[in-house]
Amino acid sequence: MVKLIATLGTSPGGIFETYTNLINGTYESENPTKIEIQDIYIIRTKDKEVELAWKLVKALFICMKVPAQIADIPVSVNDISSKEDYEIFKKEIFQRISKGDFIDFTGGRKAMSVAAVIGAVKKEAYLVTTIIPQQEYNRIQQQIKELKNREKEIDEAISTGSCEKIREDLKKLIIHGAKTILLT
Repeated sequence: MVKLIATLGTSPGGIFETYTNLINGTYESENPTKIEIQDIYIIRTKDKEVELAWKLVKALFICMKVPAQIADIPVSVNDISSKEDYEIFKKEIFQRISKGDFIDFTGGRKAMSVAAVIGAVKKEAYLVTTIIPQQEYNRIQQQIKELKNREKEIDEAISTGSCEKIREDLKKLIIHGAKTILLT
């Protein structure tokens, strides 16, 4: 079974759309087909803002009733601000990638994306990215700011699956015009 492995920065945008576009076969490629993905690995730093983005991604998948298993894989650095940080991140992502997996390098620092791309090429995985229109990105950033004060409701949705209080606001994080491109 192939996995979707995604890098995550401070914005949850793109991961849900990448997953949805891959399983529905609605991505750009020579021959797009529906891809069965049961496991999603989110690889990220431990930064507080990235932690919130992770919670939003997790809550979004739970509240939209996505059947895939989603795993949080925080690396032991707060940010990629040195070669050592990069090497720690690269080691973590390399050990998660298997041949045939789909690697979404859209989120996070450029160095995170580079590590993901190098790992995908070395391990013969597929590279995907999701393009989010700038006006949608700006709207999403505003939505994230509004959700920052609702972490208790986000945590409740994650722990209990009870999404009534937050579902509609989480839906606003979904970018319907996002375009996923299979690069390899």
